[in-house]
Amino acid sequence: MSTTLVLAVDDDIGLLKLIEMSLVGAGFSVLTFESPYDALEELREGLHPDVIISDVSMPGLDGFEFYTKAREINELKGVPFLFLTAMESRAYVRRGMTLGADDYLTKPFERQELIDAVEVRLRRIAELRRPLEGVVIAKGLGHPVILRDSERLDWDSLKALELLFYLLEHRSGATTYEVAEALWPGKTESKASSSFHTTLYRLRKVMGGELVESANRRYYLHNKFQIDYDVDRYRALSQKARDSKKLHDFTSAMQLYQGHFLSGFDSSWIEGVRLSLQGEHLSLLQAAAEQSQQGGDLRTATRFYQAMTEHEPYSEVAWEGLASVWEERGEKGKATDARNRFVELMES
Repeated sequence: MSTTLVLAVDDDIGLLKLIEMSLVGAGFSVLTFESPYDALEELREGLHPDVIISDVSMPGLDGFEFYTKAREINELKGVPFLFLTAMESRAYVRRGMTLGADDYLTKPFERQELIDAVEVRLRRIAELRRPLEGVVIAKGLGHPVILRDSERLDWDSLKALELLFYLLEHRSGATTYEVAEALWPGKTESKASSSFHTTLYRLRKVMGGELVESANRRYYLHNKFQIDYDVDRYRALSQKARDSKKLHDFTSAMQLYQGHFLSGFDSSWIEGVRLSLQGEHLSLLQAAAEQSQQGGDLRTATRFYQAMTEHEPYSEVAWEGLASVWEERGEKGKATDARNRFVELMES
């Protein structure tokens, strides 16, 4: 007997027997319940099926209510759920799918149709649970790029890519509400929740593994996956440079800064991170420039001050620092040009 367990709930004993015979004949283990209350009790006590099938129209507790209560059990949030009903109303179909059901079969159905529906959902779950393999590199400085084994991944959903970086920036986890407010501000709670779960599915599909886990109503990047994130490395190297005050440490940090955070994206949360990193980089360049100048390495100081003016053209500190270095180097004309350039930028 297969280790894949299908739980079926229907108040029609004859249909339950048909479901059991069909799926057992296809190699599945099947557990049936006439009462959704009995099924729910077993689920709450730790029963963990691989697929749940439920009729919609049942006395006392209908299929939609059963679905909602089953999904409240944390271990069952990702279990495929299929509705069965004799009703052909589009309203019922929409309601089931809005809740988050994975499929919807109308009675009477063919034996093979039921088997196919179960097998398709199991294959999709298996695909999403495939271990994330190889070296994954996430580049967020400049235009975002994700590489796995040196191969660039393609994204049909830019929101899925944005969600990955949001979780990279929120390692302590985030609630559905927090993610929705960041990625879909202004949407109603139900629409934002739907967008989040659809985007999460797309993210898992592209990355090829259970990249995201949930606990206590928060979503996290699973700690078993190692992702080389350039922003994390930049922050670490920046702090190391400030502590060591060594020129090669400053240079190592600066080489990582290939552009502003997630260029081309415009969400408010991204702008906040972007401004923070821009400020950090400007400060780092200034520290390196001043240290080089004080140490008498005027060529290096010039290079760092010039980098400051390119990074933040409206920084008076950058232009004045550049002018002062040119003066120390005996280049009064270039010093004057630097100061004049700043005045022109401010006037324009």
